[in-house]
Amino acid sequence: EPSMMTIDNGSDITFTCSALGGPNNTFIWVRSDELDEIFESYIQPLLSTTPVDVSDIISNLSDIMLANGTILFIESINATLNGGSYECVVINEAGLGRNNTTLYVRPVITEQPMDVETKVDNIVILTCIADSFPAPEYQWEMRNRTSGEFEPIDGETDTTLVFDPIDYEDYGTYRCEVTTPTINE
Repeated sequence: EPSMMTIDNGSDITFTCSALGGPNNTFIWVRSDELDEIFESYIQPLLSTTPVDVSDIISNLSDIMLANGTILFIESINATLNGGSYECVVINEAGLGRNNTTLYVRPVITEQPMDVETKVDNIVILTCIADSFPAPEYQWEMRNRTSGEFEPIDGETDTTLVFDPIDYEDYGTYRCEVTTPTINE
């Protein structure tokens, strides 16, 4: 598997793992952060015996195991739930090997800013929510009334754009740009 994969929210993904060593390889899929939490305390000591007791290692990994086998299939990716690092752990009597891959999920806007009609001196809040892995970054932009081009609004990098109070000069078209810097596409 590649060390990183990029996918869209809602897509399916299949990870595969293979190993050259053997015989009797056992393949287990786990989240990397969960494996790191228990590896030194519970798994590393089990690797000091020869032959390695594969069943003891499997028992210690059972609570965090996502799949058993060479394939991990995730249906309908949700960036918040599924984005992150995964590891294929290969175990046999000679030892253990780990292969890590990170799943990046492209941003998708889940709550669009709504059109607003208001009066001067009212409070107006525009909201934009997105989902991605890693977490999305926001930049609000306003359409330049002369050029027609959208231009970033300095310092407006939150999920909300607040006008408190709104004034005539705030009249215009706004949009929310969402990016994930680690995804360079």
